[in-house]
This record gives sequence, structure tokens and C-alpha cells, in this order.
Amino acid sequence: MSRATQLEKQIDTAFVDLRQNYAKTLRSVASLKRKVNDLELRASRGGSTQADELEKLNLAAKELDRFIDSFISQATRTKERCEKLKLKCSAQSVEPLGLKDLLSLCSEYEQLAKDLLCYSLGRLEIAR
Repeated sequence: MSRATQLEKQIDTAFVDLRQNYAKTLRSVASLKRKVNDLELRASRGGSTQADELEKLNLAAKELDRFIDSFISQATRTKERCEKLKLKCSAQSVEPLGLKDLLSLCSEYEQLAKDLLCYSLGRLEIAR
């Protein structure tokens, strides 16, 4: 197998992995945000268990923040992986068909990380 073919295979594998992780991340964030929103609604209604609802809300918000922090780290590693593949292509003077798609998806992945960071920073922790 030629180097160009090996590189194309690496790019295709990276693209499939990234696309799957992107979709999984969107599902996970949506689920966690629904949970937080539901708990915020319950806590805002008050009642005798408001302290319990606020505790659950704080735990859910922290879970979402941990997930976002983890995703941001993963996005950084993903960007590095994409850049390495791009450099390998440049070094070998090849541009596999999937490279443009991979770099585009990497940009979307990075933008999602930025958006999630802004969301996370914009949330205020509910007072206990």
C-alpha cells in the first residue's frame, strides 16, 4: 500500500470517527441541557422540596459543565490530529479527496467547542 493510500485511509477513518463523536456529543449535550432545564423549572416552582431541587439542579449543571470541559479537551486533540494529517498531506504533496471534508468537519467540531464553552461560562451556578 502506498503512502498516499495509507494517508487517505487515515483521513477517512478520522472523518468517520469525528462524525460519530460529533453526533454523540450533540445528543449528550441535548440530553444534559434538557435535564438542567427541567430541574430549573421544578426549582423555580418552589414548594417544600425547593432545597432538594436546587441541589439536584446544581449537580446536573456540574455534570453538564464536566461534559463540556471534557469535550473541549477532546476538541483540542481532534484539531491537533487534523492538523497533523494536513501536514502529512503537504509533506507528501498529495491532497486526498476526504481531506477537505475532514478539515471542514474539524472546523465545525471546534466551533461546537467554542459554543459550548460560551454556554458554560454564561451559566450562573444556582445558589444553594
